[in-house]
Amino acid sequence: MIPSTMFSASYQGGNTDLVIDKAHPVPAPKKGEVLIKVSASGVCHSDVALLSGAGLDERTYIMGHEFCGVPVALGEGVDPHKAKLGKLYAITTITPCVRGIMGLPAIFNIEGIGRDGGYADYVVVPQDQLVPVPEGVSIEEASMASDAGTTAYHAVHDVAGIKEGTNFKVLMFGIGGLGHLGLQYAKHYGATVYAVDIKPEARKLALELGAEAAYDLVTLNELLTANKLTVDITIDFAATTQTFGFAVSALKGNGLKYPSDAKAVMVGVSEESMTFSTLDIIGSGISVLSSLYGPRSSTEAALDLFAKGAVRGHFNTEPLEKVNEVIDKLRAYEITGRTVLIPKHHH
Repeated sequence: MIPSTMFSASYQGGNTDLVIDKAHPVPAPKKGEVLIKVSASGVCHSDVALLSGAGLDERTYIMGHEFCGVPVALGEGVDPHKAKLGKLYAITTITPCVRGIMGLPAIFNIEGIGRDGGYADYVVVPQDQLVPVPEGVSIEEASMASDAGTTAYHAVHDVAGIKEGTNFKVLMFGIGGLGHLGLQYAKHYGATVYAVDIKPEARKLALELGAEAAYDLVTLNELLTANKLTVDITIDFAATTQTFGFAVSALKGNGLKYPSDAKAVMVGVSEESMTFSTLDIIGSGISVLSSLYGPRSSTEAALDLFAKGAVRGHFNTEPLEKVNEVIDKLRAYEITGRTVLIPKHHH
């Protein structure tokens, strides 16, 4: 029995906290859409950026763009084999069908960013965004796969080119919700990973997950100043002026040979400006690449690696009703790994 109202946590322009509604109408699926009962919803750092007014968005919508759940009602024309009632699916939120509006990139017109998302008991999504979750994957890891897993896998495997049969040296900045998965994907494909994080807990986690070493910024600066660390690839999940400068320093040694295939991959989003000397970048053959989300194949790969136990999600869970408290902890950098919210109907 589907109720008529539900819990929801919405973005409203001008509010730095989510607006809670305990009697929000449950949406009805239209043609080609599926009503999903949300099982779990991950909290992402980009939500903090959006709530701080980074997008100057005047729309009102339910947030949450990393979630999984089970179909409970199908709209007209939905293939019941692709959306099986009661089966667990991870929901991809940006597909080639999504178009940006108001001159903004497509990423601002997806479930949880612009359209109603997963910080609710129920959400409506198009049927082509459902990715089946294999046996043995928890709801927490299934939700993480839909964004953190997809984004980190795409950055590591597709953009950085860290694949089976390679043995790159990689410097990775930010071992948080995305970075702790990115580190494991890189290790899985044979990379030697050096991790960087300002938080001792994150450095400890990096070492537990197989990093060769885990540095704070002072130690990293000393190594780079002494020319004691050169890597093939940097992957930056933090994206600050400082981490970008360190990335260029760690890649510069590749210019000793020609041609160089050094890559600086940018995944994190911040409002800081990155500056560089063209001589450093061109002379050392450094390609600066950006990576945003990932294709369906990345979501499937992330789920598959969770199912095989090759990668594990480091998470803690909180009730969905505590979403604002979790956002505040994320703002204060108090969270290691991912926090996953569980709606009341799942407790």
